[in-house]
Amino acid sequence: MTNYLPLSLLPGFLRYSEKAMSSRLSQHLHFYSILVTEQYGFRKGISTESAAFRLTDIVFNSVYQKIHVGGIFCDMPQAFGCVNLEILLAKLHSYGTRGVYENWFRSYLAKRRQFLSKKPNRTQNFFCDWGTLKHGIPQGSILGPLFVNYI
Repeated sequence: MTNYLPLSLLPGFLRYSEKAMSSRLSQHLHFYSILVTEQYGFRKGISTESAAFRLTDIVFNSVYQKIHVGGIFCDMPQAFGCVNLEILLAKLHSYGTRGVYENWFRSYLAKRRQFLSKKPNRTQNFFCDWGTLKHGIPQGSILGPLFVNYI
């Protein structure tokens, strides 16, 4: 059971609302230069290919200058489930998300409930009890990657 990640199934209306908020938040982060230049994921016009090119360029230049190069690469498969919601909301507030927008994000993230459904074979269903998320953001949502990568 621990190998299964919960996915967020959202109604159509909320998907449109999410898309609008994602667009506004991205514009806000870009306009106020909140993002660091090393943030490559989920940004318009910047891809993982840009990140790979930048890394390769740094390594080759360092080797050419006879500078030792080392790297630490981390895979965070549970990144969505590790986000502390209060810290995320505090960061959004510090980035200038206030009023109606802050309330919308708080409502979107707070007191989310989920359950895990697995069908081990054709004759039986398996359902876990509903639980309230204390941390983590909805995986499968439009805002999820934005929160994990930007915040």
